[in-house]
Amino acid sequence: MRERTRAILWTIVCLFLLMAGEITAFVFAWRTGTGAAIAEIVGFIIGYFFAPIVHEIGHILVAKSQKMHIAYAKFSFLKIYEKNGKKRLAFASPFTADETQAIPKTGGNIERRARLYTLGGLMFGAVYLLVFSAIALALFFTVGGWISYGFFGVLPYGAYLFLVNVFPCEYANGKTDMKVYEGIKKGAPAEKTMLSAMEIQGKLYEGNAYAQIDEGLYFDTPQLAEDEPLFVVILHLRYRYYLDKGDMKNAADCLNRLAQASAYLTDAETERIAAELVYMHALNGDKERAEACSKACATYLQSDVVAAKRVLATVARCFHQEEKASVLKAQAMQCLEKENVIGERKLEEKLLSRLSLV
Repeated sequence: MRERTRAILWTIVCLFLLMAGEITAFVFAWRTGTGAAIAEIVGFIIGYFFAPIVHEIGHILVAKSQKMHIAYAKFSFLKIYEKNGKKRLAFASPFTADETQAIPKTGGNIERRARLYTLGGLMFGAVYLLVFSAIALALFFTVGGWISYGFFGVLPYGAYLFLVNVFPCEYANGKTDMKVYEGIKKGAPAEKTMLSAMEIQGKLYEGNAYAQIDEGLYFDTPQLAEDEPLFVVILHLRYRYYLDKGDMKNAADCLNRLAQASAYLTDAETERIAAELVYMHALNGDKERAEACSKACATYLQSDVVAAKRVLATVARCFHQEEKASVLKAQAMQCLEKENVIGERKLEEKLLSRLSLV
């Protein structure tokens, strides 16, 4: 059976079970009384928002236990993200996909750590269902009344979320937790590349420069399709590796391939790639193309991050705006203090030091 068909059928099964569970709980609550029915509906609404939070907290806590840095997390109506080196909490649409992005702070044992991190949401989801089921049943057989139905109402969506992720398939918005776990276990191309990328990121966090990390981690990976998210990740790491080595020809090749895959990039990735294109065109003395690319990343270039300042400083230096270049370079050096990944900091310092040679 084709992957997409399996995903659709399983989604239908899970939705049917969700509806069946919710209707059953509501009917029993209604027979008990209006208060119980209202409590069951309120419980369902709470579960709709609370279950995804528990799921993603599972990923977050397990990731932290495996020495990983949480770069981004979106759960229910909240999201955690980084801006200028600081964690921020903001509201998000509860109807968009939940996810957690974790970066290893150390290398080694990546496969085992990635497996645990991947299963973190399912483990917490299972505990969530067991705890609320136990509370609901205990209340039902002891206190009784409307309050027990409030806890029963929390269960259907939590069960739905658990079942959706426990089956190994790929939906339109990405793979389920079990699908990723299965890929890690079997050495699937995307997951094998993911482990290489995580190992590189862990070593960068430890303080290794890009060029100091084993070349095989960058290049001994399976060939991926352009629409695979890991294609962009590993190609961007290769680009940074070549920049660190001073191999600008191969760095430009990687950057061009990333630009060609723009249809599969997020808006943020598109802006970052456009900014690096500005950097490359400036180094090549192509002012016209540099200015054209800068229009696609104007917002990013105005941000207070070291890469944006480095790009602008390079443009100014290459086009003989020495005073402006010096100011921007100084600002870039200040931004370096906000960079937590030592390997990234080393690369940006090296690129900034090369400005005096341009």
